[in-house]
Amino acid sequence: PLWAGVIITALDSFVFLFLENYGIRKLEAVFAVLIGTMAVAFAWMFGQAKPSGSELLVGILVPKLSSRTIQKAVGVVGCIIMPHNVFLHSALVQSREVNKRQKYRVQEAINYYTIESTIALIVSFMINLFVTTVFAKGFYNTDLADSIGLVNAGQYLQDKYGGGLFPILYIWGIGLLAAGQSSTITGTYAGQFIMGGFLNFKMKKWLRALITRSCAIIPTIIVALVFDSSEATLDVL
Repeated sequence: PLWAGVIITALDSFVFLFLENYGIRKLEAVFAVLIGTMAVAFAWMFGQAKPSGSELLVGILVPKLSSRTIQKAVGVVGCIIMPHNVFLHSALVQSREVNKRQKYRVQEAINYYTIESTIALIVSFMINLFVTTVFAKGFYNTDLADSIGLVNAGQYLQDKYGGGLFPILYIWGIGLLAAGQSSTITGTYAGQFIMGGFLNFKMKKWLRALITRSCAIIPTIIVALVFDSSEATLDVL
């Protein structure tokens, strides 16, 4: 049931956040694993779809948008450049020890941070490219396109591409799980850093996580309970 999934997500988010007690680098390693899981899962789907490389390259270099696709294109941009991650990355940068009295050390740090940010944006772009391409290749301009939503997307992918030894339905599920966990953790931390920076308002880690997660979990639980027997309605919302 939906409500059980919401509770599980909330609990394992606390487990991941507990890793900060062992150092911020451990938490960054968790982020890397989750993002890597997403990349591998969606890249596998991309490989199963076998899109045209030339058409994909032309679409990237010379994009053309109809009025029907502008909303989706803006959504993809928002998935790549998320405002809260700007604050999160800035805070993580400040956690590094840099000798500010030595200009070459500062410049060296800036260079590495620039490379790190660029790689992060490229990976995010590729993940979104994989997902968008898989669905576009399989369902664009088909009668099924209007009936696909989060509830049934995995089954449609399974019917379209199969997957053999590794069913694409489960690959899609693993990718979504990693994406949800990554988003949950980054959202919590970004909120704390924003409060600490702008409001000088700090609190214990467990209390911070409880408050920020409750703001998201309580409404989600309500929606899950209301629509538990009619999941397809969630796609309309």
